[in-house]
Parts: sequence; structure tokens; C-alpha cells
Amino acid sequence: MPRYCLDTNIFIQAQNGPYAMDIVPAFWDWLDQQVIAGSLFSSFMVHQEIIAGTDDLAIWAKARNNTGLFEPPSADAQRIFGAISNYVLSNYTPAEANFFLQGADPWVIAQAQAENAKVVTMEKLVGANSKKVKIPNICNEFGVDWLNTYQLLRELQARFTL
Repeated sequence: MPRYCLDTNIFIQAQNGPYAMDIVPAFWDWLDQQVIAGSLFSSFMVHQEIIAGTDDLAIWAKARNNTGLFEPPSADAQRIFGAISNYVLSNYTPAEANFFLQGADPWVIAQAQAENAKVVTMEKLVGANSKKVKIPNICNEFGVDWLNTYQLLRELQARFTL
């Protein structure tokens, strides 16, 4: 069974959009179930980004600190992060590279590759001439499969019914 590593924007866009906790609590229950089943995980760095807030999402993430959802980087992930860092620093402007490398994004990719997992992100692939560092582009460079929330829900056959 494939595993999936969730980017920060999966949680943020779900809460601010179609799967808000007060509208579709089943989505958040489903996430918990998938973590228990071993299908979903995220980076501890994503956890750090989310809990920096003060909203319902931050409270939700804090409650899942030791549940297996937010995993610390393994030695393999740390090694891969180094390769991603070198690539980004060599191929993007210092400002864009540093912005990307200071966040959770490279860790999500590194942890996914280390776990042979797919990255789940709502970011879009950008053209080769783009100055922005985007998760899908770096995933492609490092041979990591990626998809968005809706593709994830279909792959795992999620159903939210009344």
C-alpha cells in the first residue's frame, strides 16, 4: 500500500475551504483513521508551521503531536534534504532558495522519498523559466510522485456520506 506525506497547505486549504472542521468533521476523522492505518503521515516541520498559528487548525495539530501523524526526519530524510538543498541553492536565486529551504516543503519531499511515499500538495507545477521553487518541480527532479488532496481522496477511496 502506498504511503502519502502531507504538505502544510493540505491542512490549511482544507480548513479554510471545503473541509472546514465545523462543516466536514468526517474529513478530519478520516485523516486520523488513515494515520492509524499507516497510509498518511507528515513532517514534524509541517507540525511546527501549523502550531505557530492560534486557530482551530493549530489546536487540532497540537492534539496530534505524538500520534504518528507528524514524523521527525529519519537519517535518510536528512541526507536527502541535503541533496535537495544543494540542488535548490544551485538552481534558484539565493532569496527564493532560502525562502524554500526555511520552510517545511523540502522536508516533506525528503521524508516522502525516504519512505517511498507520495507527496500530497495543493501546489501546482510551474514552468522551467519560473523563479519560484515549487514542491511539484522539486518532486519531479528527485523522482518523487506527487498529487493533490482530491487525487488522494480518490486513491484512498474516501467517502463522506450522510
